[in-house]
Amino acid sequence: MTALAWIGKHATVLLALGVFLGLALPDLATLARPLLVPAIVVMLVFSLLRLEPAAILGAARRPGQVLPVVGFVLMLSPALGYAAVAGFQIEAWFGPGVAVAVVVWTASPPLVSVTALATILGLDGALALMAMTLGGLLMPLTLPPLILGLIGLDLQIGVGELMLRLLALLVVAAVAAAAIRATAGARWIQDHAAPIDGAFVLTMLIFAVAVMDGVTAAAIADPARVAGLVALVFAVSLSLQAVAFVVFLWAGRPAATTAALIAGNRNMAIVLGAAPAAFDPDAFLYLALLQFPIYLLPALLRPVYRRLGS
Repeated sequence: MTALAWIGKHATVLLALGVFLGLALPDLATLARPLLVPAIVVMLVFSLLRLEPAAILGAARRPGQVLPVVGFVLMLSPALGYAAVAGFQIEAWFGPGVAVAVVVWTASPPLVSVTALATILGLDGALALMAMTLGGLLMPLTLPPLILGLIGLDLQIGVGELMLRLLALLVVAAVAAAAIRATAGARWIQDHAAPIDGAFVLTMLIFAVAVMDGVTAAAIADPARVAGLVALVFAVSLSLQAVAFVVFLWAGRPAATTAALIAGNRNMAIVLGAAPAAFDPDAFLYLALLQFPIYLLPALLRPVYRRLGS
């Protein structure tokens, strides 16, 4: 077994351990920060590689499942996030920057890596891919007016420009994945699924290290506040996953579990990266701490995901 295959076989455990690497090595986190956007593109390429075109077409033929999931993520979720921020007085506890971050996270599209995470966990990767793709394309139309209406935040970027940036990201990744598939062949990709998963895990670790830049200093300066924020990101992710699972039980447990995974893993990085000047530094701290539930929950809840999704 190659090193990449071994990493792929132990993906959830290594992701859980790797999330602490950026905290333990803050200089490495600073050095890796320029790799944030390239890592997002590479993760999307690996996600596309692991899905058979037939599975993608099959999910596209299931609009009755895909569209409600996308609607939940982009429309209902922000309303729930706003209600939670007001009801639990998040601004009073953590400040306005964190309150804004929670609402923006709940309005963000699915995480780029959610497709590969779903595949690794034995869930519906095709449904995750369709929801991630469609959610990413529609988010520029839903997020700015929702955020402006709910919290009065001006993202300082036009809908057209934001959509073009998202489209460029998806097109580059899709072309790269198609070229690799055409060159290597479907059989080779199927036979090397574990090494591909291993390469994906390594890319996720690079992203985790890069996004942790500055978190160690913040934790040393105010450990109680950072600990509270860590508890908050877990609570928000788990709560939204639980709500999504219940809402989509009508579609069957595999679809409901996949919808829960999608709902609890959002690509807030692409929103903050597209309009960084619009956000408080606390929003970027919140984004960094979000990596804990993203990287730890698949390992901690893997038996739960597999049981609920079967």
